[in-house]
Amino acid sequence: MANRKWHLITAMIVFFIYLVIYWYLDTNFIPELPDIAILWVVTAFIMALIGAEAPDWDLLVGWLHHRDISTHSIFIPLVVTIVFLIQKYMTPDDPALVLALVFTPFFIGFSSHLLLDLFPSVDPEKEVKEKGVTHTAALLLGGLISGLTGVETIKALQGTYLIHLPFKMPVMSEKKGKAWEIRRTLPLHASRWWLFFNGLITGLLGLLLLVILV
Repeated sequence: MANRKWHLITAMIVFFIYLVIYWYLDTNFIPELPDIAILWVVTAFIMALIGAEAPDWDLLVGWLHHRDISTHSIFIPLVVTIVFLIQKYMTPDDPALVLALVFTPFFIGFSSHLLLDLFPSVDPEKEVKEKGVTHTAALLLGGLISGLTGVETIKALQGTYLIHLPFKMPVMSEKKGKAWEIRRTLPLHASRWWLFFNGLITGLLGLLLLVILV
């Protein structure tokens, strides 16, 4: 499932859910003028799509492996958040801080990408056609639970999505009788936990932009 198509589709779905909740809460963050509101929605939507693609920017850099730890982590969202916080501290009344509104959808898209990478080899369309919606939902949920608890019951979800490190280093081994091993990737379960927590924290950083900066 972790391909470009599903990354973008999921980002769109999550963005529209976010938009509905956003207006329902009537936070008055969005300017009241219709034309400005439409401009914000369009810009935020584009940013959500960009966020959904951002972790795979490692494919554009020759010396990085796919699913590099630098792009499949909170590093990019954290840099953006720090820049906004510094600007907020130096010039609290800067109108440019309203840009945080369109970076929240960017974080949403980014977060959804990391969480979708937990299921690298699942094709929802094929699963639904062959086995139905209930089976597909159970497959995804079961794969998440089994991966995070360390109990591998669904082999199809393993895929090849190990997080790549910048160089070989000692990491905790998942092999019996071996505490550490030298490798260039995080082990399977460590990769899953990495994606899960970084995806979760990225979403929380998006909320932080709204709560603190606007």
